[in-house]
Order: sequence, then structure tokens, then C-alpha cells
Amino acid sequence: MSDERPDNGATGDDVSQGPPPPHVMEPIERMVSRVLVTGITISVVMMAVGLILGLFDDEGMPSHVVPLADLPAMLGELDPAAYLSLGLLVLIATPFVRVAGSIIAFALERDRRYVLITAVVLAVMCLSVVLGKA
Repeated sequence: MSDERPDNGATGDDVSQGPPPPHVMEPIERMVSRVLVTGITISVVMMAVGLILGLFDDEGMPSHVVPLADLPAMLGELDPAAYLSLGLLVLIATPFVRVAGSIIAFALERDRRYVLITAVVLAVMCLSVVLGKA
């Protein structure tokens, strides 16, 4: 029997001395992470409130989306549909806020190339919303 190890392309000099160092998040990564986590958290909380209110509502669970203009008044009335609609609105807005925040972060770093690329991405996202309504 041979005591040979399979050749995986590594030489004796490439032997790992333990796990790789942990990833250190850059400021832009931290901002993106915070925006996404905050947006998802607010969205989930709003939808959970809407579901709980819907359980105690005489009319049952709502089956409609509240128009944006009516949202503030209906939130004050504790309308379950308003809270569910707001949760969906926050969920949809979160990626837009993340991209807009990235533009600001790249501008502060004076990285013109990424400001331009990210601005184009935001413009395409906004255009898709406008054209999607047509």
C-alpha cells in the first residue's frame, strides 16, 4: 500500500495555515446591507401588523391595495389593507433606495465610473416603473 496523497495541484509551499481572514466590509457594503435589512424589516413589520389587524377585523382579510393618496388616512384608521399596502410599498422601494444610496456613496468616493453606471441602473429601474403603468 502506498502512502501517497492525491495531487490537487498544491505544492508544499501552498499549504494553508488555517482559515482565511474574515471579510472586512467596506463602507458601501455596510450601507447597502443596512438599507436592505432595514427595508425588509420595516416591510415585514407593516405586513405583520396588517395581518394581525385583519384577523380582528369584521370584514376579514383585505383583498385590495390601498391607493397611495388614501394611505395616510387609512393608516390612522388602522385599516389592515393600508398596513399591507404600506409593507408592499416599502418592499418595492427598498432596491431603489439602495441604488440611490450607492450613487451617493460612489460620489463621495469620487468614483465617477460607478456613479455613472449606478445612475444608469437607477434610471432603468425608474423607467421600468413608469412604462409598467402604461
